[in-house]
Amino acid sequence: MSGRSSVRAIAELDPKFKEMKTLLIATDLSANAAQVAGYAYRLAQSLKAKLLLCYAINIPAEIPQDGTTAWPLQVYDDIDRETEIELERLKTRLTALDGPEAYKPEITCVHEPGFVTDVLNDLSVRHHADLIIIGMHGNDRLGTWLTGNHSSKMIGTAVCPLLLIPAGAEFKPLKRIAFGSDFKQPGTDLKALRKLEVLAEAFNAELVLTHVDQGKDDPEYSLIVKATLTELMRKLNHGKASAKMVKSEHIANGLEWLVRHGHIDLLAMDHHQHGFFDQLIHGSRTQQAAIRIPVPLLVFNINENEN
Repeated sequence: MSGRSSVRAIAELDPKFKEMKTLLIATDLSANAAQVAGYAYRLAQSLKAKLLLCYAINIPAEIPQDGTTAWPLQVYDDIDRETEIELERLKTRLTALDGPEAYKPEITCVHEPGFVTDVLNDLSVRHHADLIIIGMHGNDRLGTWLTGNHSSKMIGTAVCPLLLIPAGAEFKPLKRIAFGSDFKQPGTDLKALRKLEVLAEAFNAELVLTHVDQGKDDPEYSLIVKATLTELMRKLNHGKASAKMVKSEHIANGLEWLVRHGHIDLLAMDHHQHGFFDQLIHGSRTQQAAIRIPVPLLVFNINENEN
């Protein structure tokens, strides 16, 4: 990648904003769900967005396994009613967080049977969601309802940006948002940054464009990265942006250092094959990174559909 081709790739993108009007919360109705939903509610208040409370029901009839029999229709009806009741209770708790004078986001409760990833993506398309929000449990990372390879599937197939909330995270106004990348695909980075600007503008937050130098970069590539960072910041509509080069042998350690010492409130990355986030997904420190970093992680999928 040359510096000239990087600039050309950036210039060819249509510089437009996209408001975040609908946030989809994927809940498992666990104890952690209220905390995650509370974070999403506060975020929706700041963005003046609507909320979609979503629960995916795993039914054996829909997900056949060896030795598993289909549930009787009455059992499904009972689960359906109980789920609806629990979602309405969660909705009531959210609307009671503030007094009557506070902005109250519109909340819609939805529950459907099927695979978690399929249900979330289908509902996101149907309801024109701009963001999917899920919680990470302290013990099993992404929660009991998002086990096995569901997390990687969700990251790889999400039709809109995915926000992962760590266990115990309390909402606070965003002051510094870090965007981590190797900046080898500046066009893709700018596409993600355009959406990230929506959050930055809403909170008047600083965008920190971050590259982790693992000590393998040759001098020419380092110059290209610096030139790309400068050009990206010039292309941004948001006025508060800076660049940060972090030296670390491991990307995960570099990002953790940045979050803890750089006072970062939100970490964002785009996901594409052989890219910055892809190295985390397939690296030995991947799951550790997601759990150790104490702030929400926002992932942009390069293949996501435009709503």
